[in-house]
Amino acid sequence: MFKDLFFLQILDLRNNSIDRIESNAFLPLYNLHTLELSDNKLHTIGAQLFNGLFVLNRLTMSGNSISNIDTMAFRNCSDLKELDLSGNELTAVPDALRDLAFLKTLDLGENRISEFHNGSFRNLHQLTGLRLIGNDIGNLTHGMLWDLPNLQILNLARNKVQHVERHAFERNIKLEAIRLDGNFLSEINGVFTSITSLLLLNLSENHIEWFDYAFIPVNLKWLDIHGNFIESLGNYYKIRNSKVKTLDASHNRITELSPLSVPDSVELLFINNNYISTVRPNTFADKVNLTRVDMYANMIETMELTSLLLTKVPENKPLPEFYIGGNPFNCNCSMDWLPAINNQTSTREYPRVMDLDNAMCRTSGPRGVAIVPASTARSEQFLCRYEAHCFALCHCCDFDACDCEMTCPAGCKCYNDRTWNTNAVDCSSLGVEEIPRRIPMDATEVYLDGNVLRELQNHVFIGRKNMRVLYVNASGIESIQNRTFNGLNNLQILHLEDNRIRELKGFEFERLSHLRELYLQNNMIGFIGNLTFLPLRSLEILRLHGNRLVTFPVWQVTLNARLVELSLGGNPWSCRCKFLQELSSWVSDNAHKVIDAGDVWCYYGGDARPSYRRRLNVNETACSDYFAQGGVIESIMVSDYLPLVAATLSAIIVLLVIIVLAFVFREPVGAWAYSKYGLRFLRTKPGKAVTTASMGPAAAMAAGCCDADRDRLYDCYVCYSPNDEDFVLHSLAVELEHGAAGLRLCLHHRDLPCVLRASAPAPAVLEAVDASRRVLIVLTRDFLQTEWSRFEFRAALHEALRGRASQLIVIQAGNISIEVERDPELRPYLRTAALILTWGEKRFWERLRYAIPSSTTTAIIATSTTTTTTAVGDVSVESKSSPLVYKRNINTYTLDGGVGSLEKTGMSTLRGGQRAALFKDASSALMLQHAPPAYSCGGAPLPPMLPQQQQQPQLPPPSSSPAQPRLTVNHAYRDAMPASNLITTTVATTNTANCGVGEDHRRPLSEHIYSSIDSDYSTLERTAWRQQQPPPPPPPPTSGQAYLV
Repeated sequence: MFKDLFFLQILDLRNNSIDRIESNAFLPLYNLHTLELSDNKLHTIGAQLFNGLFVLNRLTMSGNSISNIDTMAFRNCSDLKELDLSGNELTAVPDALRDLAFLKTLDLGENRISEFHNGSFRNLHQLTGLRLIGNDIGNLTHGMLWDLPNLQILNLARNKVQHVERHAFERNIKLEAIRLDGNFLSEINGVFTSITSLLLLNLSENHIEWFDYAFIPVNLKWLDIHGNFIESLGNYYKIRNSKVKTLDASHNRITELSPLSVPDSVELLFINNNYISTVRPNTFADKVNLTRVDMYANMIETMELTSLLLTKVPENKPLPEFYIGGNPFNCNCSMDWLPAINNQTSTREYPRVMDLDNAMCRTSGPRGVAIVPASTARSEQFLCRYEAHCFALCHCCDFDACDCEMTCPAGCKCYNDRTWNTNAVDCSSLGVEEIPRRIPMDATEVYLDGNVLRELQNHVFIGRKNMRVLYVNASGIESIQNRTFNGLNNLQILHLEDNRIRELKGFEFERLSHLRELYLQNNMIGFIGNLTFLPLRSLEILRLHGNRLVTFPVWQVTLNARLVELSLGGNPWSCRCKFLQELSSWVSDNAHKVIDAGDVWCYYGGDARPSYRRRLNVNETACSDYFAQGGVIESIMVSDYLPLVAATLSAIIVLLVIIVLAFVFREPVGAWAYSKYGLRFLRTKPGKAVTTASMGPAAAMAAGCCDADRDRLYDCYVCYSPNDEDFVLHSLAVELEHGAAGLRLCLHHRDLPCVLRASAPAPAVLEAVDASRRVLIVLTRDFLQTEWSRFEFRAALHEALRGRASQLIVIQAGNISIEVERDPELRPYLRTAALILTWGEKRFWERLRYAIPSSTTTAIIATSTTTTTTAVGDVSVESKSSPLVYKRNINTYTLDGGVGSLEKTGMSTLRGGQRAALFKDASSALMLQHAPPAYSCGGAPLPPMLPQQQQQPQLPPPSSSPAQPRLTVNHAYRDAMPASNLITTTVATTNTANCGVGEDHRRPLSEHIYSSIDSDYSTLERTAWRQQQPPPPPPPPTSGQAYLV
């Protein structure tokens, strides 16, 4: 490949995927002096790979996967001076390096070298730089590096070195820089002392606990020992000739700094993030080369100003920069220099604090502890606490009555600043009833608030000529005696608020000519003498709000020329015209002084009249005297009633929102209430007619049981496919009939006569719907293919549900959406149904139970001891003396057991009124007489449907039928009830001979119980429709039994 490149000097093959190079591949390149093979995929270096490269002086093979180098690999590269084998998989120092006698720098970093022995670097006498960073090298013993006499830079960082023998570098006399950071060294005593040429030593991130400046050579200039466990920068031998210029001892456990802890030659000192709590005075004196000191994030609480004292810095040099933020400074009286430290630059003896804005002070005083920025703290906030103090010039400290002795009263806390210009005595909240007697005479601030003083005696503060601030607020003071504040000539702030002072006669504040702030708010002051505030020539702030002032001439405070702030609100000012005009005029002219002008109210009335108030209106120019005219207020201020109006409107809005939400979500709310507490909402009261037109389907269903529904025999008629009977019987019927609801169900295939289901389903469906409060359809694919596919069933169901769509419930099971969409006769039922449920949906049973109203009649009715029989045509209604149980499946469809023919005879249909009259007596139970049936559906198949019935076209509505049945009045009812309500329909009987039965047997006129239950359809329409249906086939004779529906 390279045979014609004889004069090639530099070959760069970096960042490729070379994993193998043939032997003698570079043989023609005898002028090549630089070869770059880094970041490839080489694994092995063969013996003849570099043959012919006699003048090669730089070879880079870093970033490969080299794990094996032949011992003869560099024999022909004798002139090689730089070799980089970093980032490979070497586990030991290659023996091939012995042939590189002129090698200057060797990089074996980021390999897997765990150890090397004496002789590993044999013949490398010219080597000046050795990089072994990021390996697994353990201890260093003497002899390992003795073959490198000219070594100047040694990098052993990030290895696993735990111990270095004292003579390990004995023959490396030219070493200038050593990196041992990121190892596990715990001791360095005597290891580096003999290396006089050493200039840089990095021992950071080790486990060193003990350090002394005697452990390092004198000529060392750069020392990094951060990230160890050093507790002190020791200087046992008091070495002063150290030449260290940069010292990084941060992130250790150093607790104290002293002049010997810092070398005099240091320029950059990093001692941040330690545990330093003490900095000795003159620590940084004589450090003439100092330019920067980082002391932030330590534990310094107090520090004398002399701790930062420097040797005077020449004018041509900048002041050293100090960083002291992040320390928990306790700004007591010894730290008052801190806010002004940067203002002392003129002396050139103190540094510049660069992060003073980040330094926070914790101040302690009479008002508690506060954290404030050091740059903005006031000098009077730097306080120290004392119990007793005697000045040097005081000669009576040994006696009890000594005015110049500062003794803190019992139970109190006393504070002073460094110059004693502030002397604060805190006796607040002690519960004392008298002012402590031994308050220091030089006290400048006295706090007596929160006690029970009641009365301030005269001359109680006599002699406290230096007092500037006095707090006697919230102490239950009721009166102030004459000359109470006598002697307080320098008093500037007086707090008397939150007491029970009732009046100020005028002598209370005499001789307080320097008082600037007076706080009298929230008392019970009703009278203030005209001369009360006159002596207060320096008064600037006056608080009078929250008292009982009525006619105090506020304009008198105009004599206090320096007054700039006044509060008057919360007082029952008089609304008399003369006073109100003067008050409004003065407040208007001094609005810049009255800070609560909007809260000034005047009050009308007194004990005999109702008291009303009005806000002071400074814009009014005239008023009418309430008392002179004897009138009343025309109106009450609207603002007085705004809260009440707002609260009322809010309550109404919330109530309306609740009503709307309850109406919108009435069905889920009603279902929940019914399942939880058995309550039904939106139910119609008995005797009150409600039509479905006036309410929605859901509301109509929730209306529950009307008068007609109460007399129905069943709670629900369930229509389903015979293929779904297992689901209906074992799931649906079990839950509704035997569950908590206890409903009475009429199941289509269980309770209806099988003959009528097969041959004449229309009458059975009509009567079953009439006898039930609700109609439930189990809508499945089987239902659509069986029951719904029969024309007679659809016509009967349509006729039965006319006008009762709101009583329809549909339960969908399975995915039948496509079939439903394709059926034009089924879609209207789904649109008008009161409730559509999906089997398995959430809250299925609760919604279903809520939609079906339960019967209000008792299942077991006790009868009287007498027996009454009422004959209605051929129907016999009998009340017996023994109790009867209404069973769910009683069927009064009576078939004659002796004859195998079925004949429809004349039947009377009773309206709701006659039925209610007939069954009005609750003490008797109804029992309809049954004849044994003429046939059974148990095992014999049913007769097939008539052919003409299958082909019969859809009938028109009953009203349009040309042949109407003859309506006659059954004379058997005339004695029992009005004739207008008794209508019978006569239908032709069926020839029994066609059924194969020899005798003619007729069924009793009672037919079945459905005929005695009212429905929403007229008897005329029902009978007309029935006349057009073919008669059912006669069943075969069988043993007599009663059918229970």
